[in-house]
Amino acid sequence: MKKLLALLLVLTMTFSLAACGNKDKEKTTPSDNDKTVTDNGDKDQDKDKDQTADDEKKVLRLLDVTNIPKLITWQSTDNISFQILGNVLGGLFIKGVDGTPKEDMVDTYKVSEDGLTYTFNLKKGVQWVTIDGEPYGEVTANDFVFAWKKLLDPAEAAQYASLFETCAIKNGATAFKLQNEIVTYEKNDKSLKNLKVEDYEDTDEATAKEQYDEAKKALEEKVTTLLADLEGTYGSVDKAKEKLVELVETVAISAEDDYTFKVELDAPVPYLIDLLCFPALFPANEKFYNEVGADKYGKSAKDFLYNGAFIFKEWKISERHYLVKNENYWDAENVYLDAIDSRVIEDANNDTRVNMYLDGQVDRAPLAGENVDKYGNRPDALLLPESGIQYLQINPWNGALTPARKVLQDVRARKAINMAIDKSYITDIVLKNGSVPTDGFVPSGFVASANHDGKDFREVAEDLYGGGKGYNTYNPEEATKLWNEAMNDLGMTEVTIDLMLGGRENDKKNATHIKDEMEKNLPGCTVEISTIPWGERLDRTAKGDFIMNWTGWGPDYPDSPTFLEIFTIDSEYNNGKYNNPEYDEVLKSAKTGELTNPSRAKERFEKLVEIEKILLEDDQAVIPMYQQSRLLLCNPKVKNMTLQQSGADYIYKWVKFE
Repeated sequence: MKKLLALLLVLTMTFSLAACGNKDKEKTTPSDNDKTVTDNGDKDQDKDKDQTADDEKKVLRLLDVTNIPKLITWQSTDNISFQILGNVLGGLFIKGVDGTPKEDMVDTYKVSEDGLTYTFNLKKGVQWVTIDGEPYGEVTANDFVFAWKKLLDPAEAAQYASLFETCAIKNGATAFKLQNEIVTYEKNDKSLKNLKVEDYEDTDEATAKEQYDEAKKALEEKVTTLLADLEGTYGSVDKAKEKLVELVETVAISAEDDYTFKVELDAPVPYLIDLLCFPALFPANEKFYNEVGADKYGKSAKDFLYNGAFIFKEWKISERHYLVKNENYWDAENVYLDAIDSRVIEDANNDTRVNMYLDGQVDRAPLAGENVDKYGNRPDALLLPESGIQYLQINPWNGALTPARKVLQDVRARKAINMAIDKSYITDIVLKNGSVPTDGFVPSGFVASANHDGKDFREVAEDLYGGGKGYNTYNPEEATKLWNEAMNDLGMTEVTIDLMLGGRENDKKNATHIKDEMEKNLPGCTVEISTIPWGERLDRTAKGDFIMNWTGWGPDYPDSPTFLEIFTIDSEYNNGKYNNPEYDEVLKSAKTGELTNPSRAKERFEKLVEIEKILLEDDQAVIPMYQQSRLLLCNPKVKNMTLQQSGADYIYKWVKFE
């Protein structure tokens, strides 16, 4: 096991080192002609008087195409928020240029011989600062205890509460389980109360009222069961919440004093330090949180405190994200950039982004479609393989029972959808950026096994199950057959499936192709595409308010469970509520149970490969689409801009201009 996990870490380092030469190198060479291009009307009035023009400072100029939904560590779930949080906050550790963890708030630390106790000694005198750069107070161990425990507060419904289980924190899994039960009950109860007959339309098979009655009955049964479980164990929901408060107090994270943070584990977690670079485990100042109030905290740049290399100076929705160097950061003398200036143009198409780069307005631009042919051979074009997976999230089991959910509950229909879509069209025609089609969920090249001659996950899947490229691969004839069987058994001739996505240009093209393929190969199927703003889509996904959703996942730590645990029944990211007890049991054992024993490393790896087969070939609980890659135009004068494989994509602390 130790060899396996050591190899995983080495592979992560290899990925990151390759990134230094090939990754998203941001370009910033301010000149007299290249001033800030953001035109917000009152932009100049909003800037601080001591802020000189961007062309006189070392400013990295970027373009964002979506807004930041939240600036709260325990509530954020998306890479846009994590990108900001990962640079304005300092965690215990920070990812280095080579992708390996470096001490940030930590001065020194020690690990017990059995690998179960971590004692972190914090740097003394490190300051929290306000948006104006004024010191507010020292960063202390209690700031970590406070922020981590907020993940377990059911009122927050934090989707990363599962980190207590992932990190194997002593008593954390028990607290997380109860938190999840309470949150699941309250979400379903709210859905039941909000259910309306107006949400349904008459079809040939059933009237709107009949569909509403069926959906209401199913939700009532679910809510009744969930409530009975809580009342049977704790007496009431309120008493369950009281018990959760007691359990959270027993979770083994503690502030031994102002500068000593202690974490105790149930099982060794060799990648724990990597996880501590993740923004969901960053600190927050409890006193400031209480002063600002829960309703305002993190909703604006001024209602937040900063202890990282940068301060979020301007947060203008759909206009600008502006970060400035934090002069009070403990390592400020080694932070080269003065600012990061990001224009925000929602859903800007690829032509717009490329033209802004060519005009010198921004310092990087992705290439897609025709622009790959035009600019892909330039010397400043870089191809960057990634470990992220784009996929169709499907929701057969969470929410009111609509005709679409009824169809998707039949595994034959789910398999038919995966088999109906020619995914190579998306990677080879729409994107053309090095992304590759996949019918697997753990990416190629991500984790390898020393017990299988260094083969990676996909290679072992091929050896064991023929699953090197995944399962239920493209086969339109078989898709039609399976679909017809499912529809006939359900007594249905047609169904409409809603596909939810954001407004990005490529997402729309991808969705159009998916719609065409499904309608062509699945008789009676109509796909309606719903373009939803980023923040609203995240909210709807968390509530289970969708049928199919275009989304993606990148790793949080260097091991295959970072992908597979999404689909355990307790996972807050299991928005479709897939439930397979055998699947859950293997993951639990692989993370904190018997399979963590070093003598069972080979068996552990093979068991994880096996449950991916169950997830996909047997149950088709998700529709994988492709493994991501990026092709970018990047300014070669910007150095040390490494695309990180987990956490924030880029750590601006290290960036320098040549």
